[in-house]
Amino acid sequence: MILLQQAGLQPKDLDRVLIGGGFGNFIRRSNAQRIGLLPCEIEHRRIRYMGNTSLAGARLVALSRQARQAANELARRTEHVDLSTDMAFQQAFAEAMLFPEA
Repeated sequence: MILLQQAGLQPKDLDRVLIGGGFGNFIRRSNAQRIGLLPCEIEHRRIRYMGNTSLAGARLVALSRQARQAANELARRTEHVDLSTDMAFQQAFAEAMLFPEA
């Protein structure tokens, strides 16, 4: 929700949420929403697990000049958000430490 707020978006504005890495292999959508990791308003069908995206991306840019150019363009358009300095995140994180009952 913090990232959505910073972008001026609502959960309904998202076409899909992509989750990469090993983390996504071990958490269910409903559990991620129950603990507040993902907004409950996002339909399960819009949450997709992508697997080891860093390895797949490294392979692509190593083998394809076009993929390397696309990755560079994406990097230029990407904005780094340091949540550790965001007071709203600190508050949300502290509140999230109290997991709801199953």
